Amino acid sequence: MAMGVTNGHAHAWIEAAPEIQGRPDAESATTDREPQRTQSRPAAASTADLQRALSISQQEVLTGRRRIDILQRQDELLRQEVNQLAQAVAQARRSSHYDQLTGLPNRTLLLDRFNQAAARAARQRRQVALLFLDLDGFKSINDMLGHSAGDRLLQLLAARLTASIRTSDTACRYGGDEFVVLLPELECSESAVAATEKIRAHLAKPYLIGATSIHITASMGMAVYPTDGSEFDDLIKQSDAGMYCNKANGPAPASVIVLRP
Repeated sequence: MAMGVTNGHAHAWIEAAPEIQGRPDAESATTDREPQRTQSRPAAASTADLQRALSISQQEVLTGRRRIDILQRQDELLRQEVNQLAQAVAQARRSSHYDQLTGLPNRTLLLDRFNQAAARAARQRRQVALLFLDLDGFKSINDMLGHSAGDRLLQLLAARLTASIRTSDTACRYGGDEFVVLLPELECSESAVAATEKIRAHLAKPYLIGATSIHITASMGMAVYPTDGSEFDDLIKQSDAGMYCNKANGPAPASVIVLRP
């Protein structure tokens, strides 16, 4: 009987054992879930860090774009300043070598081209001619029609003078109504005389300014390198003297005809 009772208790204990054994499993499951909850906290913190880093990166991108815009504007302004400076330099260089009214080379450029032409002529045993010309009665044009008409006449004459010479020649406005033509690489003096006659024929045609036709002539003098000298100033003086000599022989006065519509 005792054995039976004992076995009965044992059986009861064995039947209850699964229930007792199930409790540690529940506690174990609870314990297993707790680490998952604690692991979710670092994940949330990591997301917040990423959001902050993203926000910082976006701000840096915006700042970089603003700096790029500023640099582009500064670059554009710098380009404009460089272009303006280049134009100013080109204008200054042109003003130092060309006459503003007629666009012809001035004395400075004429001297430079003469020196080059004389050096070539010395090597090639050729000649260089300087033709000095002055308009006859130009003052009367200014008196009768005004200085604006006189300036226009000089511009028209400069265009004709350029059209009547070779591309290798140089027509220069020497001052006022005085012009000098440089004729390089001449084989003989006769070539310079032929060029002079061609220029004279071009300049002799009437000039039309508005409703006014102007007929004006030019007195000319010529000096040849190296026959008449080797220095620019000496040749200019000789050609100028020859021009005044021709003018003293009776230059044709300028005539003005007002055309009626």
